[in-house]
Amino acid sequence: MQGDTIVRIYSLTKIITSAAALTLIEEGKLGLSHPINEYLPEFNDMRIFVGGNAQRLELIPAEVPINVHHLFTHTSGFTYGDNEEPLDEFYQTAGLGKADSLADLVRMLATLPLKREPGAMYEYGFSTDILARLVEVVSGQPFDLFVQQRILEPLGMTDTGFRVDAAKLNRLAKVYEHGTNGELQPVKHFEFEVIEGQTKFPMGGSGLFSTIEDYSRFAQMLCNGGELNGVRGLSRKAFEQMTVDHLGGKPVVNRTYREGYGFGLGVAVRINDGLAGTLGTLGSFGWSGKATTHCVIDPAEELVMLVFTQHLPYDEHGLFERFTNLVYQALV
Repeated sequence: MQGDTIVRIYSLTKIITSAAALTLIEEGKLGLSHPINEYLPEFNDMRIFVGGNAQRLELIPAEVPINVHHLFTHTSGFTYGDNEEPLDEFYQTAGLGKADSLADLVRMLATLPLKREPGAMYEYGFSTDILARLVEVVSGQPFDLFVQQRILEPLGMTDTGFRVDAAKLNRLAKVYEHGTNGELQPVKHFEFEVIEGQTKFPMGGSGLFSTIEDYSRFAQMLCNGGELNGVRGLSRKAFEQMTVDHLGGKPVVNRTYREGYGFGLGVAVRINDGLAGTLGTLGSFGWSGKATTHCVIDPAEELVMLVFTQHLPYDEHGLFERFTNLVYQALV
């Protein structure tokens, strides 16, 4: 592994998507309170799952329309459908893996019932992919082009994108998992990846390839409050809004981040040192990716921490906790 080794960052894509969407809020083209059906009419008539099965479905109308804030904070009522609950049957039979574009995926999602009333509680899911589609519609640009122009090019992230060019494939890392004999073996199949190093279509919640050198530029921009080497990625106030807790004590279901953290606009934010379980700093923030990639940004300590391992399942060996403690104990 080198600084320019290209890896699958999976859900670390979500922070980049959130930053890109925030630029539209800065420009007044989008607002956190805006109902998304103003831009995506397929979400006009959402229903909430209350029981039954595919043969005998029990639904009630959603009283609250999904808004932009719900997408940023994973409070939309959408999940990933992977928790072995009755609702998950609909995700598994919806054919989401057959979608051939971001627009197609989002249209399929809009036909699914919600798990709960929008805004009621946090649950990780496809919200950031819907946010990416919203960016496409509002900006009038394909999502990958928008991200390229707003985030990647200004920050000099030349090895980051939704596909790895043929000339760079020799730098693409394998992802490993333990086989039945306990030995490490390469993972051979990646969902939504049509050929090695190329996602089927750009998504907001996952799919980016990047390097630790590239991603450190993006993370350093955030650590600096939205600016890197004279290039401003986010305004100071947009950065401040992104990195404070937006849940306000709302319940968290199937927790995907540690106790002691709230959730901002696309990032987990440390709000309680006593519950966090690791050394750290109040106000630090970040996220992780499925193949054991991890990002912590700590403006108070002027610190960016990145782990770019390529191993499934996610953080199987508790690396993130040990890494975090080892970094923080070294500060003087």
